[in-house]
Amino acid sequence: MNLRDLARKLNLSTATVSRALSRPEIVAPATRERVLQAVRRSGYHMNGIARSLRTQSTRTIGVVVSDIRNSFSSSIVKAVEDVARVNGYTVLICNADETGQNEEAALQLFIERKVSGVIHCSAGANLELLRVLQNKSIPLIDLDRRSGLENVDTVVLDNHLGAEIATRHLIGLGHRRIAMISGPMHLSNARSRVEGFRKTLRAAGIPVAREYLEFGDFRQRSGEEAAQKLLFLRHPPTAVFVANNEMMAGALLAIRQQKRLKVPRNLSLIGFDDARWAQFADPPLTVVSQPTEAMGEKAAELLLQRIQGETAAKTIVFKPTLVVRRSTAAPERSRT
Repeated sequence: MNLRDLARKLNLSTATVSRALSRPEIVAPATRERVLQAVRRSGYHMNGIARSLRTQSTRTIGVVVSDIRNSFSSSIVKAVEDVARVNGYTVLICNADETGQNEEAALQLFIERKVSGVIHCSAGANLELLRVLQNKSIPLIDLDRRSGLENVDTVVLDNHLGAEIATRHLIGLGHRRIAMISGPMHLSNARSRVEGFRKTLRAAGIPVAREYLEFGDFRQRSGEEAAQKLLFLRHPPTAVFVANNEMMAGALLAIRQQKRLKVPRNLSLIGFDDARWAQFADPPLTVVSQPTEAMGEKAAELLLQRIQGETAAKTIVFKPTLVVRRSTAAPERSRT
């Protein structure tokens, strides 16, 4: 099926269908959705090779993610690919594995491959290379983590609010000994979550105890090690807020090694990110949920607008939601 066939089938002009695929922001949402549904059903795809010969564009989007094994990253990548595909772009995915060295290699590859644009969802380790992208007029989107560069479109979660609603939930249940397992403080999203946690405790008149704040690297092993430290304190916490799903998996491993501990009877747990497995944990986990697919879609849409000549940088901030399941409850001593 070609573009003309698709337009005829939808009773739309070929120009309208083309705009719905290449400039979705200027097409009515209902019309755009009709076109996208028809594309998915028919398997129609734009002729990216012919177009790149005409425009000297590779029509490739580079995406560097922090850890491809993390369900947050994989969800983001899928959403970006969905938008890219219907707009005639391919996606080159690189996994930084939470290391600056791997991220630098990914950015170098994107420059060598002359990608049309880059979605940066990683460690933010090398501003110099990111500036090289800008100097080469390669559009750049910050997703999830802010690089600190100027004139960059940014798609992030309100991480401060996410930590606030998680901490408020625990306080509302009656907890006072509340700990947090945070990500590394050189990352903007980790800093915002710590700030939200501390601010909410202070507002409730609860001291922010240094021993109740552990720092990991957003990976499973660090979550396990941090949880072990918290569990063996002289006065261990009655609740723990874990700042991402990989560290939550590690925390669960540490807790299960302590046969005497039961969640939530002895310890309430609340996580950040609603990984698919969170609802199947025993007990199912209370989490702060991020609209990951919507964030990935928006990042891809903003990048395409930049590629097509949009110059005004935008910052889009998504709101988190609290999903209450059975891993949080009132502390044992306060139950009746």
